[in-house]
Amino acid sequence: MAEPRDRSVDVERGLRLVPRLGEVMPEEAGEEVRVVYEGVRANLRVPFVNFVFRALANYPSYLTFAWTKLEPWLLAPRFEDASDALRARALLEPVPEASGVDWGSLGDLGRIRSFTDTIHYVLPKLLLVASALDEGLAGESGTVDGPASVALRPGVAEGTTTVPMVATGETSGRLREVLEEIRDRHGHPDVASYYRGLANWPPFLEAAWERVGPLVGAPAYAERKRELLREARNAALELPLPTAEEAQRHGVSEERADEIRAIVALFRFRIIPDTFLEVPLVKAFLDGPEATRSSRFSRCE
Repeated sequence: MAEPRDRSVDVERGLRLVPRLGEVMPEEAGEEVRVVYEGVRANLRVPFVNFVFRALANYPSYLTFAWTKLEPWLLAPRFEDASDALRARALLEPVPEASGVDWGSLGDLGRIRSFTDTIHYVLPKLLLVASALDEGLAGESGTVDGPASVALRPGVAEGTTTVPMVATGETSGRLREVLEEIRDRHGHPDVASYYRGLANWPPFLEAAWERVGPLVGAPAYAERKRELLREARNAALELPLPTAEEAQRHGVSEERADEIRAIVALFRFRIIPDTFLEVPLVKAFLDGPEATRSSRFSRCE
């Protein structure tokens, strides 16, 4: 399996661009972007719009064109199967010791578990989408052997949930320290949405991060990330990829395409895979390692 290209220069540019551009939240989106956001929820089957789309919404003509090309495939068997395969391999082992933690005393475990399961379900799908977008902008066109075969009905999967995201700048004290540590340890432009959700329960977040944080960037972490990126690339190449040439025909200038490529690279190589490695660890704390190999929402109607 081929390794993804070295995109460190683009990632660094994306780190500068994303904070400057900001996110287009659903309540702020114009009609063109709102249509895409509705498609994101329906075809990724979760009740929210992920950070990568909120960042790309600063380029509505590109986001609309690219999403329209990928959307028919997101409910297809090959996409669901590829997501399942990635999810099954994401857990870093050995899982840090957490048997002595009374997790139930640290937050609302019902909401935390449902939110964690939802993020755990969508993350491999996001990695596949980001890989497809990035490879298309790099000149790949993908291999498609016919029209998409739909395996799932569109719509938010029953039982998936969302929670409010806590803004780092609106916190104080120990919670702010923890969120800033999470951001800085990863080198992300902001704290990932998952941790901003867990910040609704500061004691839970702190206990989870105390165990996850030391693994970030460790050799085993870096190697597992390379494996997931490689596998995601090979699966994404079987999709119809939105290419740079097509983007240009849809009114995306070369300058804008370079910016988009930097943003996509940031999500593909840093934000999404980092979170993808860490959410299964939190799920393992709650439900055990075997529970991380699959998702209760996969293929469910």
